[in-house]
Amino acid sequence: MTNVDVSEFLSLNDPLHSTGDDVLEHNIRELQGKLNEILANQDEILSLLSQVSKMKHRNEPPEFESDYFPLTDATELENLDTELSHKDNIYASMMNRILRPNGQVEPLKKNWSKLFDYEILIAFNYDGVCNKESFKKFKNINKTIFEIQRSSGYTQTDYIKEIKAAFHTMKTRYHKRNYDLKRKLERALSDSE
Repeated sequence: MTNVDVSEFLSLNDPLHSTGDDVLEHNIRELQGKLNEILANQDEILSLLSQVSKMKHRNEPPEFESDYFPLTDATELENLDTELSHKDNIYASMMNRILRPNGQVEPLKKNWSKLFDYEILIAFNYDGVCNKESFKKFKNINKTIFEIQRSSGYTQTDYIKEIKAAFHTMKTRYHKRNYDLKRKLERALSDSE
């Protein structure tokens, strides 16, 4: 190996070129000062980002607006269907928050009662058979729920199966709740005699 003098490649201001320790220490202090400035700027930037993030969260609407939902009247279903036909309506985003509380798709039967009251859904089923009203006539409600529930591979057939299961689950819960209340009332009456 041959020794090459690298000093000819370095500029005179380069800290590696200097032969004195004082110059090297001065350059190191200078670099340390610049590094401290960068770190202070980084802290300031992180602080500002944190403030912006907090402001963004304050401007978001509440997680669940329960003033309108759950719907308790069949005429409200018709009104909701009409409202969902318009672009940029607030009901679609409210339904999205209800059906996707953590931003993830959940089964309809889990949050169905948060959209529609038990009393309203007892009068409906999806196809409108067995002396029930048809829920599929509410095209815009169904379209909105389908879009909210859609994930990769989710089809219209999957949606129909899921909505039918949600109706079944709701009706089972409704009848069980009524049965339990009836039994409790019967026990209370028999205990008082």
